[in-house]
Amino acid sequence: MTSSLITSAPRVEPGDDGDRSAAPGRAGGGARAVFRRYSLSPLVKQAPSLLLVVLAIGLSLTVPELVVTSYSGLVISLVVTLIATVWAAVVTARSGTLAAWAMLVPTLDFVALGILRWSTGSSASIFTALLVMPLVWFAAEEGRRHVVYAMLGTALVILTPFVAGLGAGDRITELTRLSVVIIVYGCLAAVINELSRQAGAQLRLSQAREEKVQAEINDAADVQRSLLPGTAFATPGWSMAGACLPSATVGGDFFDWYPTDDGFALTVGDVMGKGVGAGLIAAAVRAAVRSSRRDRDPGTAIVRASEGLSSDLDERAVVFTTLFHARVRGDQLLWADAGHGLTLVIREDGPSERLAATNLPLGLGIDDEWQTHATTLEPGDLVVSFSDGVLDLFGGGLDTFDRITALAQADMRPTAVVDALATLAREQGHDDDVTVLAVRRVPEDGGLPAALPTASGTWSA
Repeated sequence: MTSSLITSAPRVEPGDDGDRSAAPGRAGGGARAVFRRYSLSPLVKQAPSLLLVVLAIGLSLTVPELVVTSYSGLVISLVVTLIATVWAAVVTARSGTLAAWAMLVPTLDFVALGILRWSTGSSASIFTALLVMPLVWFAAEEGRRHVVYAMLGTALVILTPFVAGLGAGDRITELTRLSVVIIVYGCLAAVINELSRQAGAQLRLSQAREEKVQAEINDAADVQRSLLPGTAFATPGWSMAGACLPSATVGGDFFDWYPTDDGFALTVGDVMGKGVGAGLIAAAVRAAVRSSRRDRDPGTAIVRASEGLSSDLDERAVVFTTLFHARVRGDQLLWADAGHGLTLVIREDGPSERLAATNLPLGLGIDDEWQTHATTLEPGDLVVSFSDGVLDLFGGGLDTFDRITALAQADMRPTAVVDALATLAREQGHDDDVTVLAVRRVPEDGGLPAALPTASGTWSA
């Protein structure tokens, strides 16, 4: 017997995009990473300040009605803003080592705006409102101290002309007026800081929930991995292969094979639902079926699994499992089907047939006897059992079984059938788990491999 196994997966850590090349629609992972890096970078934050300062200076030089008290001050203001922008670019490029110095950028902006206000008529300056840009930058940072920093920067912008002696009229009155302006901007900074704090708390809560969900998905992936056979066993005259490709949300699909006293057993199961719960139920069903390996009747194994599932679940729980279980004994395939109905016998010579479901799924709380059927497998015949995720790969139309049969007939080696379906799943992407098990009676002239290949494991999401 030869065997091949596609299973297992690297654990996905929260915030890790993983390898996006394996599934369609995920090629933009690198672009998203670049966007995350630069969307809130110091350079992006600084760009509006630079544009507004350039616009303010341009208007001051071209509009006669705008007062200019110092042309050299305009130049100095522009130079300081450019220095801040260059530093923002440096911090963005080397965010890992210079991140702590990012706040130097809005500090320089406050200085530049103070000089700009002094150069454009003190109280008559229409550009005082530009200080909102660095104020928001400071106030949005975590910690109440940044409100104080924002107020100090505001005071620098507002009081620079006053200290330079450009204020008109009574200086006490002017100082009082300017102090009120500083307090108003300080209140604005406090509000922004509080909103930022609440947003940060909500973000951390969302991240914690995401980490919890990802941890559950990882746990479910571990459970699902544990359900799959990882070792080969020698059964001359037979070859088999299996694959389980979980979707992004781990579900309860599984397949299994194991030796029995007079041959070997095959199982394909699909638990309703997804996540850790479905994985645990799948584990329980698999264990119950395996515990009946000494029973020659596959229907008996399904009865035991159903009894265990019904007794373990709450009476109000509606969780069922479709299951195909078979025993291969000589040239006979003894099988029982619990609501699965997705197994094909593809003949090397002769018409293919579908092993239809004849009984209800497990876990419905209904006392039932699962009938055992016998099918003769001639040399070269192939048995393919799969989950409903495979149907989705072919559109789920009326010709789905014919298309799967044609795919298998193109190359009836179990490894080829499994690889073809797995490749199709990776190329198309799949919202549901894709599980397939293929077993073939080796043709009399097909020969046997000199040694059993080692089972291999890959993951596709």
